[in-house]
Amino acid sequence: MAEIVPVIAAPLLDPGAGRLDFELPTGLTIAEIIAVTLPAALNGELPLRVVLVTERGAEVIARENWQFVRPRPGVRVVIRVLPGKNALRSILQIVVAIAAIAIGAFFALPLAGVLGISTGLAQGILTFGVTALGNLLINALVPPANPETAATSDSETNRSYSISGWKNRLAPDAPLPVVFGTHRYAPPFGARSYTEIVGDIQYLRSLFLFGPGPVKLSNFKIGTTDLDEYDEVEIEVREGLDTDGPVTLYSRQVIEDAAGSDLTRPLPRNDAGNVVSGPATEEPVVRYSAANGTGASVLVSFPGGLFNYDNNGNLQSLAVSIRIRYRVQDSEDPWTDVTTLNISAAKREGFYRQHSWDFPARGRYEIEVTRMTDERTSSRVQDRSVLVAVQTFRPEYPINYEKPLALVAVRIKATYQLSGALDNFSALCSRVCPDWDKVSGTWIERETTNPASLFRYALQSTVNAYPVADSGIDLAQLAVWHEYCEAKGLEFNFVLDTNLALLETLQLIAGAGRASPRHDGVVWGVVVDRPQDLVIDHISPRNSDSFRWQRAYLNPPDAFRVPFFDETNDYEPAERIVPWPGFSGDITLTEEIELPGKTDPDEIWIEARRRQYELIHRPNAYSALQDGAARVATRGDLVMGSFDTLEETQVSARVVHVEYGIVLLDEHVTMEAGEDYAIRFRSGLSEVDTIGTSTVRSVITVAGTTDAVTLAGSGFLPGEGDIVHFGKTVSESRALIVKGIESGENFTSHVTMIDASPEVDTLTDAENPPTWSGVVGSELSDPLAVPSAPVFTAVRTGLVGTGSVDGLDVLIAPGAGSSAIIGTFEIDHRKTGDVIWSTVTISAGDGGSPISGYLSGDNVDLRARALTPNGTPGPYNSIAAVTIGEEDADLPMPLGSGSGVVGAVAHATITIVTQNDDNVVSVIIYRLTAGGTLDQPNHLIGTHAVTKSSTLVITDGDATGQDTSLLPAGDYDYYLEPQNLDDQAGPIAGPFTVTVT
Repeated sequence: MAEIVPVIAAPLLDPGAGRLDFELPTGLTIAEIIAVTLPAALNGELPLRVVLVTERGAEVIARENWQFVRPRPGVRVVIRVLPGKNALRSILQIVVAIAAIAIGAFFALPLAGVLGISTGLAQGILTFGVTALGNLLINALVPPANPETAATSDSETNRSYSISGWKNRLAPDAPLPVVFGTHRYAPPFGARSYTEIVGDIQYLRSLFLFGPGPVKLSNFKIGTTDLDEYDEVEIEVREGLDTDGPVTLYSRQVIEDAAGSDLTRPLPRNDAGNVVSGPATEEPVVRYSAANGTGASVLVSFPGGLFNYDNNGNLQSLAVSIRIRYRVQDSEDPWTDVTTLNISAAKREGFYRQHSWDFPARGRYEIEVTRMTDERTSSRVQDRSVLVAVQTFRPEYPINYEKPLALVAVRIKATYQLSGALDNFSALCSRVCPDWDKVSGTWIERETTNPASLFRYALQSTVNAYPVADSGIDLAQLAVWHEYCEAKGLEFNFVLDTNLALLETLQLIAGAGRASPRHDGVVWGVVVDRPQDLVIDHISPRNSDSFRWQRAYLNPPDAFRVPFFDETNDYEPAERIVPWPGFSGDITLTEEIELPGKTDPDEIWIEARRRQYELIHRPNAYSALQDGAARVATRGDLVMGSFDTLEETQVSARVVHVEYGIVLLDEHVTMEAGEDYAIRFRSGLSEVDTIGTSTVRSVITVAGTTDAVTLAGSGFLPGEGDIVHFGKTVSESRALIVKGIESGENFTSHVTMIDASPEVDTLTDAENPPTWSGVVGSELSDPLAVPSAPVFTAVRTGLVGTGSVDGLDVLIAPGAGSSAIIGTFEIDHRKTGDVIWSTVTISAGDGGSPISGYLSGDNVDLRARALTPNGTPGPYNSIAAVTIGEEDADLPMPLGSGSGVVGAVAHATITIVTQNDDNVVSVIIYRLTAGGTLDQPNHLIGTHAVTKSSTLVITDGDATGQDTSLLPAGDYDYYLEPQNLDDQAGPIAGPFTVTVT
């Protein structure tokens, strides 16, 4: 493989932006390497620094030696663009040369003609201003979450939420989750879940990890159901306090290896698959324990139950024997018997059995499980057995972490209430950390969602490899920021469960509080984007050079689309559409923007609107170079700029002389009659006060051009040599915010600025978010939203159809042709010929309903329609006409003359005479003590088949008169009841009162 030289080229002023990585072959000179990596930089106009880096150190290579020096293999070449006078134009040209984006080419030519600049430079500028989010990344003092960073963090958070709801995951090598603010979260497993069998009941034991404490945990759920709704649940909560003990529900390591192997002992079979004589085949199943185990457990299931039916269909118990043995892995040692389970049951549903034992010494073992009961071939037997899992036990605690962690251990009955694994457990978690208390003026340990408190927590948390002491944080500034966040309703609710650098984490938190992190070399603090009164510095052509102005011409979208977790709906994923200010009409073009940590729908609206106002009122970016090793202004400071390239009436000049309120300048200024003018200068400067006061004095207007201005009124005066800004009153200077400062060559500083635009805050404060419903989209007046006419799938009547002589049952189903959701059916019914309908309303899930109020033989009309859940009705179907009991057989005729009962010694003779009646098929005989009340079920003594036009004689008792026990002497009433094929009775005959002697 050819040897290479790694090269890093940073073509922009920010060395972290637009970085390029190359691997070039050895043998190239520095000049040749630059020609490959930054080809536009060889004209000599751009200040570059080339450094060769090895393990032994670094060496800067002077420009005059670039054509001679050839880096050796493995030496890293770092090429850095440095700020310098007249360098910005070259930098932009390099950007075009190495990173031009295709979309810029479509707009570059017209814009170049308008601005009078080259097409290449115009294209380089346009590539920065294509989207609203892109503009914010450049022109905002607090840039939004970088798309890549936001995508990474949110996608990692979203791993705990899938299309089917909250999901837990097993991620042993993932970073600890860190809770910021309050959020519902499906945590990762702290250890593998395992199964426990107690009797026939299966339990699951799980351990969930919520990260470093302290964290308040509440509102536990499985899916969308509260944990309290489940039967037999034990839960242990550890909030990550120093006083927490270990969880006892998951106190040791359990490694469960799912097997899923059938345990069989098949009988011998021939080639045709038929059982033949001979012994059954022993088929042991061997699995291995985990390493360093001190014991094991075997779980066996009978998924179809274990039972036998006898010849009469009675359920009987059945037994299966299963042998368990073990030995050291990969040894030739003989097997050691553990036990032979003799499992007996008469259960028709699946169940489990478990057996556990200890090993003689820690190690890894082979475990053999063998069914000892021969295969049963009877269809009346169910005895399928399965080796479900082998568990290995270790006595060590499952969590090996020296700091307190927030944990939840759960033991829950799985039988009949859990389907599959417990992998959708979630809880409402809330960070507890030092929180600023304005009333007491102290930091108090409590639950908080304030970005200032969470910013401090991120710096001092135990998950930070290098926690920052209080002395390394500007706590006074954080307290002020805390009060600002509280006043503005700013929160940060987020669970970080991915690898994110500390600075990126601080940027996410600070961004939620309209700020960005800053470290001044001594302490951590923030830069808050809010209106300021204190002017730190003045910047003009008199103390700066190479001023540049850039404007992004944006065609805004109709609205921002903001995905978030909705705290008003139990943190379910949601999306809020925030229209562009002033937009009206249908929203067709949207752009997604991330607001990490925002869960309040109203705050989502306000912060998205603020971003829109920033784009509207901060379209410009400014930059300039300043000489001098020490600068007064830092990032986030308010400065006043005077640049005649932006406003021709603005003039910056030095004071030559001051006398009696007349200020002599080294530049001429022009005033017009009727206009008001002023000058701005810094007063009160000293070695102690390097900032002074930005003072504005009105100027008496004298039309014309002059180098002397007369100040109106009294007040501070500029000193000789001071720089003053002259211009129209209120616009003599432009209020700017320092976005960044980078040191360059020869003690130069490259200062980037944006408009202060205090109206951004004014407009944001005036926002009144519309009421949030969570509904996305609008209702459609679609004909498909109206149900089709339903269909009667069956209409059953009478004894044959319903089991009742007068019964009427109607079954109904949705009709075809509509996708509308059906909530209910209305079934109308009436007697044929009536005008008024009666209505029965049923749920669509019922699928039908009985209808009462009619008698056998009634003619009934039926119709129905479907309704949506909101009550929108569909059309009626066609009227269906039915007759109650039209398929029932006719009732039998009364029994014929000659039917009766005669008493005798120890018996009675019953004579049944039928008429010429095709409907009679049987006669029921009832007997009771004379004078009693007939109770048909209790007094029935027999049913006898008959035919039409026939006579049947039956003896009740002993016809010989010998056995009086069959029918004791006494007076009896007999009844005779004819029946048809539908078991419907005709007129009952009787009572026939007789005396038995």
